[in-house]
Amino acid sequence: MGSDTLRRYTLGDLATSFAEHQRYPRGKRLVLYDAEGDFDRNFDWWKESGKHRVVEPQLPFENGRSDLLTGSGSRLDIQNINLLATLLVHAQYQGYWNQLGMQFQDEMEALLERHVLNGLVDAPWVWTDDPESDDDEFFAALQELVAYAFEESVRIKKKGRLFPSWHEIPVRSSHGILQEVQSLLQKYRSELVRQSRLLDQGGRA
Repeated sequence: MGSDTLRRYTLGDLATSFAEHQRYPRGKRLVLYDAEGDFDRNFDWWKESGKHRVVEPQLPFENGRSDLLTGSGSRLDIQNINLLATLLVHAQYQGYWNQLGMQFQDEMEALLERHVLNGLVDAPWVWTDDPESDDDEFFAALQELVAYAFEESVRIKKKGRLFPSWHEIPVRSSHGILQEVQSLLQKYRSELVRQSRLLDQGGRA
């Protein structure tokens, strides 16, 4: 929903060589957790030690490669994925941005609740014991979310028809879920940058 391109998926679009993997089947998913292949842990990991920031030379987990199916992903998609991954991983592993990550989770859940979509949080987004039994549940939740976003997009375009010179109103002018998600991502991107600059200047974020 934070993308500059709305996409519709079929369940077949989410079929990969991992869907029916003989040893570790993942089912059909947007995100392939624990995807096979090389995983490079050699990235700086920030964590707090007392009142100080400690930078470790490796990520705090092994075999953590996850592949995300984005289709024709844009530069904005990559930026958003990196932002979300940073916030959520720091929240999960108590990294330096742990508090910011947990705040983001709370705000995202509140956003879904406002739009009566909080039930999607309970959908089987991650493969469990039987990769086939929950594919349909997962896809129904994905379709519900995408349909809601497309309805909002249509509303924005229709609103633009009131004015002959407006062919289409950008998503950012909406006061619906698309604008809310984009504002939320921008808020946390700006806050990460602001706090990082404070650290560069010798302050405390």
